Amino acid sequence: MKKSVKGILSLVLAFTLVFAMLVPASAAIGTSADTKAAALKQLGLLQGVSATEDNFELNRAPTRVEALVMLIRALGKNAEALSMGGTHPFTDVPAWADKYIGYAYEKGLTKGSSKTTLGTGIANSDMYLTFMLRALGYSDTEGDFVWDAPDALARAVGILPDDVDTENFLRADVALVSWAALEADLKGGSQRMAKKLIAEGAFTEDAYSKAVELVNEADPNPISVSTFEELKTALADNVAISVDAPVTVTGELTIPAGVTVTVSRGNDLHVEGTLTNNGTIDVTGADKIVSADFINYAVVNVRSGGKFINNGAVNLLPASLTNTEDLGPIGGQLRVFDGSFTNNGSVFLKAAQINTHGGMLVVAEGPFANNGVVIVDGFQIVIANAFTNNKGAVVINNTYVCTRGAGAFTGNGTLSGNSVVKE
Repeated sequence: MKKSVKGILSLVLAFTLVFAMLVPASAAIGTSADTKAAALKQLGLLQGVSATEDNFELNRAPTRVEALVMLIRALGKNAEALSMGGTHPFTDVPAWADKYIGYAYEKGLTKGSSKTTLGTGIANSDMYLTFMLRALGYSDTEGDFVWDAPDALARAVGILPDDVDTENFLRADVALVSWAALEADLKGGSQRMAKKLIAEGAFTEDAYSKAVELVNEADPNPISVSTFEELKTALADNVAISVDAPVTVTGELTIPAGVTVTVSRGNDLHVEGTLTNNGTIDVTGADKIVSADFINYAVVNVRSGGKFINNGAVNLLPASLTNTEDLGPIGGQLRVFDGSFTNNGSVFLKAAQINTHGGMLVVAEGPFANNGVVIVDGFQIVIANAFTNNKGAVVINNTYVCTRGAGAFTGNGTLSGNSVVKE
């Protein structure tokens, strides 16, 4: 069964560069922001303002006008904007930027700070992340997020790395966010931004591989654990962790911020005590090892009175199979049995080539309370108990959410996308 998702505007790319700078070939690459700016320049996604090294200006905040002009340039629409232009209602736009801002306004990339003003101050993180989310296909007008509070969704979709300073947002932070956006999925999970840019000819796959090599962000080697005691010890060391055997959480356990715990294929993480997640939990889908009596996806079970409090991110990853054979639900799964799940962060059901291969959430016997963001790009959410979407919370339903039996979806939060279906 093929997955149905909303169409994504082909003109809008996944990242917005809010600054102009040049990184000379001879420049010494020191910080992460320097390196990622160099990689973006190498891909042709930045334009320099000078040939001097002093014009990196990573320690300066970008302006609002710079944000929009560089967004258009990064979209490859510089010539189109200058030739087509467009109208806008803003009275505070400098003459040199008039066509750019008109183009951006007509393409829905900006709404201004008011009906008649664009705003001449700096572009803070809220503005930049809002541009970015709109470029990925998310809509603040449809309720996916709030334009002046985009952090939760931005973090959930992977465009707000931990080292970005949202309080003192500088050009250095722009480089970090922009690079992260290359590996972000478009809304609905149909395609990653880097793949889209390659398909549209923005750069080649070889050029991207070289840029990735320049950045050199190697995945950390996780510590393998197979018991609860090993898991506790590894968490105390703040390292990446792979759960490689069925592990049961008893008592109280906290995953620190910045730590990623991966539940590996064919294994379960059972929550029977209180698990507080401030980091990231990745629940893997099946790979090529699939047979009639064994499918090796991973599961997180909340059971036996367990409590799961999620302040970070829970990602229900898709199966990595390349074929489209329907083998039933084989993506990473979260199941709430006779326990409870409280989401203050994000739960992301990731998409796959066909819907049954995507992530899945089952609210079976215990309640699920959403105070954060739930993104449904994967297979489905099945609600047989109570799913409460509280005020200020968001469920972005790009695929399928259903209730069964006495199950109920209630609350005062936002449900965007598809409606909840009663089965």
